Amino acid sequence: MRYLGGLLAACIWLLLVGCSSGGELRPLIAEIQPLYPSNDETSAAESSTTPVAVTPDLLHMTDEMKQFVDTYVTSARTPKQRLRMLHSSLRSSALLDIEYDPAADGTAAEAFERGAANCLSYAHLFVAMARYAGLDANYHMLSLRPEFSRHGNQVALRQHVNVLVKLPRKQEYMIDIDPVSRADVAGRQVISDRVASGLHHNNLAMARLFAGQLEDAYSHAVQALSLSPQTDFLWVNLGAIYSRAEHHQASEQAYHAALAINPGYASAMNNLMVLHERQGNTEQADYWESQIIGHRNRNPYYHAYLGELAAEEGDFEAAREHFLAALKRKQDDAELYYRLGRAYLDLERPAQAIKYLELAVQAAELVAQREEYQALLDQLTGTQLALLH
Repeated sequence: MRYLGGLLAACIWLLLVGCSSGGELRPLIAEIQPLYPSNDETSAAESSTTPVAVTPDLLHMTDEMKQFVDTYVTSARTPKQRLRMLHSSLRSSALLDIEYDPAADGTAAEAFERGAANCLSYAHLFVAMARYAGLDANYHMLSLRPEFSRHGNQVALRQHVNVLVKLPRKQEYMIDIDPVSRADVAGRQVISDRVASGLHHNNLAMARLFAGQLEDAYSHAVQALSLSPQTDFLWVNLGAIYSRAEHHQASEQAYHAALAINPGYASAMNNLMVLHERQGNTEQADYWESQIIGHRNRNPYYHAYLGELAAEEGDFEAAREHFLAALKRKQDDAELYYRLGRAYLDLERPAQAIKYLELAVQAAELVAQREEYQALLDQLTGTQLALLH
């Protein structure tokens, strides 16, 4: 797989942490409660009339957009040439010159008109134009590794959306206005247009929440879930909106809905712990804290985090042990093989370093990632051959 784009940061930001989705929660959609607690009659009445957020045609192609593609892209004969022409024409300072703006949500047409986009609106723009140019383009969501505090608490994980374009002979390219470091990627999946529409509303819901506009945040969050009810972090974000409105019973229900999809979802557990702490339910708070600790200890990226801390402090033996523990919990992660190989290299154990660097090269999915690992491997094997002679 190739990666087109420059290195910056992620776009879809969650309140706490997101993960994969699965299961079936459609019955719960009809049971979503009003924004405010029912004992507040005025607020409940207002909430019951909260308008449903309208989903725009995110992939609508204006005549100007079609003309742009016809002028600069479709003349290329092969799919690979069309892909490169589209990517370069959108980012070229001589043509459209789309700029990255983390707050620039909106449709493909809006991104084209204003010349700025975040990763999700750029994905709308690229998918729409690529499909018009006859390319097989789809939304592609990356799950990024969780971040931890110095006390080992899981504090955040971002979800990031880009575009995956499939070309003949099984070639795949990721297109991104704002790529994340390949070392941060924990998983990836192609998502449907409908799920991408849900993410559009989620972004708007979170922006409204941060601005204190709870009714609008609630409206967008409910619409996000109507489009993508099996996405766990959408339930957590709805729960956060309820929490801000002090509708704690509905907030708790939303967190449990997230756990029904993903039983190991640390964000939902953490929010339940905080919720019960605030309500003085010590037994329940302690229960969820124990669940969080258990989840953390089973999390390969927590052990990788400990390995990174140990390496920073020069304790390479401890780093080796932590990376081994991480690999026992996730055996197909190229970056973990690479980090373990580096730990062995720091310990001056080149034979083991070569072993794990070879495994890293084999497991790498991205060309740039594989090339980085191979460069260190070649350097190390070359040094070993020189020593033998």
